[in-house]
Formats: sequence, structure tokens, C-alpha cells
Amino acid sequence: MQTDMPHRIVNAKSADGTCEVTISELGSPMFFGPSSITVKVSWDTDPGVIGSENVTEIKTDLHNDGKSLGSGNFTVTWHGNIPTVTTHGEEQPDQSYTFNWK
Repeated sequence: MQTDMPHRIVNAKSADGTCEVTISELGSPMFFGPSSITVKVSWDTDPGVIGSENVTEIKTDLHNDGKSLGSGNFTVTWHGNIPTVTTHGEEQPDQSYTFNWK
């Protein structure tokens, strides 16, 4: 169970600027439980049209011994405009998520 509002931890863009990754934590963990995170990936599918984007979002938990999360808990690697997000928690193995809208 967590309290408070979501806060952004990571914001990364692809080299060509067509993809953006935002990672947020919902509040802070209570009683040494996991942190709830949201990974949102947005691709600008047509720079000439406002709102022309494809968005993928996942919500998951990250077990980090009840500690608040920071940018060191996440790695974003790029293959063109295809991001792979890897989560790092003290109480779980690393998890990787690759996002490709095509």
C-alpha cells in the first residue's frame, strides 16, 4: 500500500526525438512493501500532427526493501527509437521490458 501522488523518476528521449520514456513511482512504499511504478512510452508518429502519438503504458511493482526509488533503479537502453527499460530492486532480480509500437 502506498500514499501520496505519483512522481516522475526517469524521463528519457530517443536520439531522434521520436520516442519518450517516463517512469513514475506512485507515492512511496509503506511498511517495507513494494513500490508501484508506471512505465509510459510515447512515440510521435507524425510530427506535423498534434496528438498523433502511440502510447504504451505498464504498471508493475518493484521490490526495493521498502526504500523510495531513484534513477539508479532503472536503466533505459535504446535501439533506434525502441527502448528497453530494466528495473533494479534490492529484493528481486532485474526485469527488462522492450517496447516497440510497430
